[in-house]
Amino acid sequence: MLGQSEQWISLWPGSTYFILDRNFSNHCPIMFKATNADWGPKPFRVLDCWLTEKSFQDLVKGTWRNTIVRGWGGYSLKEKIKRLKVTMKQWNKQKFGDTANRVQQRESALNSLEINSNDRQLTSSELAARKKLQEDLWIVAQAHE
Repeated sequence: MLGQSEQWISLWPGSTYFILDRNFSNHCPIMFKATNADWGPKPFRVLDCWLTEKSFQDLVKGTWRNTIVRGWGGYSLKEKIKRLKVTMKQWNKQKFGDTANRVQQRESALNSLEINSNDRQLTSSELAARKKLQEDLWIVAQAHE
């Protein structure tokens, strides 16, 4: 953890931040954690990679049409969106897999190679593997984002 200034502590009491392992960038990301901040509910997101899949549009239409909710309009809309969110998450896992896990696996392998490169010169096969991992990480990270 990095040192904290008085101004930072007064604005964000109880907060911490950590330097994380770098991935395909030459910069290290910094993770900020605030234990006393209420960021509200997690936002509903649609991934860009979903929009290129023909089955996604069919999934949304089918789920929306087949979800029947009785009650006033606001309640009905909320419940239909909730059901759609669950269905989209399941579809994403089946279609694209666990992208966060795939990113983490590639980052871990890359960091292992980086540690080795600090102690010795990487072999040609390790350099090729690092290049391939960086390319794969870029693709998986794009899908994850």
